[in-house]
Amino acid sequence: MKFTRDWLFDHLDTDRSLDEILEILTMLGLEVESVTDRAAALAPFTIAEVISAEQHPNADKL
Repeated sequence: MKFTRDWLFDHLDTDRSLDEILEILTMLGLEVESVTDRAAALAPFTIAEVISAEQHPNADKL
């Protein structure tokens, strides 16, 4: 079964790290096949907000 880290932390009342939780799940007999960090693929991107837009002083068409 696949589930997200957020779903897991919504259903667990804990402050343990993900690695500790994975170890405990394995000790309980649940097989943890893999963990995929989907945020790592988005790391090169930067989020920005445009605060204002003004006409360039040296351009007539912009």
